[in-house]
Amino acid sequence: MVKVLECIGNHSTKEEVMHTSHTWITYAEAVTIIGKKSHHPVSPQHVHTLVNRGKIGVRVFSNGKQLLKRSNVEATRVAVGTGNLHRGDRAITS
Repeated sequence: MVKVLECIGNHSTKEEVMHTSHTWITYAEAVTIIGKKSHHPVSPQHVHTLVNRGKIGVRVFSNGKQLLKRSNVEATRVAVGTGNLHRGDRAITS
């Protein structure tokens, strides 16, 4: 919560800051949420790919901090075999 408050210095009321902290989450939280919804591990790199593809909204602050839109993250599931940590372990088929 402290980190979110540091990043959102332009809000005038505590209610606005609290609303923003529940609407926007970190990459680490997104990895956890998507992994639980997908029932398998998801890498931070795959979450970054989803952001780049426009599947998850992002808010970038002047200090470089990025927060992801919670509603987009909660609506995201990835198929088994995508977004996991063991990309090099996949079987090669011919």
